[in-house]
Amino acid sequence: MLARSTLPRGPSQLLARAAPPSRCGLATAAVSNPFHYSVGESAGIKVASRDDGGPTTTLAVVARGGSRYETAPGLAHGLERFAFKNSRRSALRLQRETELLGGSLGSTLSRENIVLRAKFLRDDLPYFVEALADVLIHTKYSPYEFNEQVASTMAFELEKLHHTPATLALETAHNVAFHKGLGSSRLALTNKYLTNKHITEYSKEVYNRGNIAVVATGAPRLGLEKWTAEFFKELPSGTGPATAPAKYYGGENRLFSPHGNAIVIAFPGSASGPSFKVEYTVLAYLLGGEASTKWNAGMSLLSQAVSEIPHTTAVAKHVAYTDAGLLYVTIEGSGSALTQAGKNVVSAIKSLGQAKPEDVKRAVALAKFGVLSAAEDRSAGLEAVGQTVIASGKALQVEGLVKALDGVTVEAVKTAGKKLLESKATFVAVGDTYLLPYAEDLGLQV
Repeated sequence: MLARSTLPRGPSQLLARAAPPSRCGLATAAVSNPFHYSVGESAGIKVASRDDGGPTTTLAVVARGGSRYETAPGLAHGLERFAFKNSRRSALRLQRETELLGGSLGSTLSRENIVLRAKFLRDDLPYFVEALADVLIHTKYSPYEFNEQVASTMAFELEKLHHTPATLALETAHNVAFHKGLGSSRLALTNKYLTNKHITEYSKEVYNRGNIAVVATGAPRLGLEKWTAEFFKELPSGTGPATAPAKYYGGENRLFSPHGNAIVIAFPGSASGPSFKVEYTVLAYLLGGEASTKWNAGMSLLSQAVSEIPHTTAVAKHVAYTDAGLLYVTIEGSGSALTQAGKNVVSAIKSLGQAKPEDVKRAVALAKFGVLSAAEDRSAGLEAVGQTVIASGKALQVEGLVKALDGVTVEAVKTAGKKLLESKATFVAVGDTYLLPYAEDLGLQV
């Protein structure tokens, strides 16, 4: 294993490792349930790990500090972009050391969380736990780095958003559906409320012991707890930022864009955690939209709804937040085609209340495959696990989801489908608004 004391002495020592590291954990590859997360606590910090004995590890620090919780627009985006910039190691030194160890670092921002990630060889766990801890504890939010690096990166990401109509429509749909909180823009729309001082203050609200979870795949729980206790010991205590419970509103919005056309139709879904209703996941797969065979229209309701409309797609998804959910359909195509496509999609949604048993069976099978294939990807699902661990102290377990999916009945799916239609819809159109339909043109009540 590469000791931390090796790194400050320079690259020559890194390259002079005489023998390959011992992969002591590989002997335990026969694991009865490789997808199961063990949950513990280390120095007041929640820790979750699953260990399949593989040669690599994926590590994440999940902090409850996404755009939902920010006290001024853009703070979460700014804080996430400061990751790995300047802590006890400079950005250049961190980059060089990470490459010499064969690893990678990254960060992502969602509506509820800031996630710091690392992928590396199994025996280098101590170094990367320390590297992520340094981001939370020792980052210097310098004015020159904000002005020269962070602000320009944020502006680029915002520009990219405005050039992607489907993503912009979904972003706007959240604002229409939830207003503030979950409806706050994930990206900073302006730097008016942003300074390095404001970001520093927000970091203190977010980066504290009661507001984060350390999650890993391919790492032993005891080892993860040991290094978490050592390297996160300077992290201050706290419970994180407060927020009002999510409330669904619904409504309609239209945005002109010269970069393409997209429509999002959304309805309230299921929250995550113990009260998660898996039938909403089944509804999303029942609607579908993505073919299982290349160059084939597919057999799902949405695939059939747009199969006769050239160059048009419609895909359903369900996203679960801590106390709310959203089931949405994204439709893309030419402006002149989206009125008919939208009508067909709405008809498909209205047919959910009369779902056939064979279609529900197919949707359940697809949902199970989606859950299990995502679990096989070591980097997928870490945020969801961390989110539930922070909220309840329990991890989201794959075996529990699969069991719940096996128990979904046709009647439960029909009931959930009817409940969608009883709810106020959210409708957003982005593109050539002269051609794009209004919600009432498609038979939606907003």
